[in-house]
Amino acid sequence: MMNDVTIHKRNELTRGSDDYSLNAKRCLNAIYYIVQKNNLYKKDYFLLSFATLKKMMNLEKNEDYIERIKSAFLELEQPMQLNNFYHPILKETFNWYSMSFLDEAGFRKENNNQTSAVVRVNPVIKHLMQLDGNFTKLDLIYHMNKFRTKYAMKLYEFLKSFEDYQYIQLSQQHTMKLLGINEDDITNKHYSKLKVLIDRQLKEIIKKTDLKEIKREDSKELSKSKIYKIYIDPKSKKVPKVIDIEQSINDIIKRF
Repeated sequence: MMNDVTIHKRNELTRGSDDYSLNAKRCLNAIYYIVQKNNLYKKDYFLLSFATLKKMMNLEKNEDYIERIKSAFLELEQPMQLNNFYHPILKETFNWYSMSFLDEAGFRKENNNQTSAVVRVNPVIKHLMQLDGNFTKLDLIYHMNKFRTKYAMKLYEFLKSFEDYQYIQLSQQHTMKLLGINEDDITNKHYSKLKVLIDRQLKEIIKKTDLKEIKREDSKELSKSKIYKIYIDPKSKKVPKVIDIEQSINDIIKRF
């Protein structure tokens, strides 16, 4: 049994958006943990045992774990989107930036006839894994791997990165991008339907994690503005502005 399996994930990643499945998110966090724990930042390629991946991804009871791991790797080669991102190599800040978590991945047979994975993490991501900057501490075993949906996991990571704030306000547009919901999703693209989805995830987060005081405020004014206001720490005096992806993109356009 693994104990104290935590990662320190940069806020740029917890607050970014992607369309990864729950399985892929668990895989990402498992790789993140292995790199941080073993100080693999300078290695281009490194080996991952299937035994470790199975345990950290909750796949020990799944006979098709190899296919599930393969699917997760393929997803992690697809781009994620980061906002207000300081590039550690270019030394510049970008309002919007897109990159994948994995550059390459493959399986191979070892001398003991066991299968292992060889992966190459995006070099920029490896820079972000190193312990500097603003981080969110996430417990993989006791909290992260208990979620039933990718929405609950993503929303928890996001809220956890603001845990010292009284509340946050998210625009409908940003919320959809954060949770990986596109305009073709008839069920969740409308404000009222998305509100129901958010409330379900908040209930699960309260039940399964350390964020016990979170709640969403409901009012005609918020509904009219299509803003979701979520309280995190009612005792805090720290308050952020409305978070809106489209606004930051519009700021870029105005410069040209």
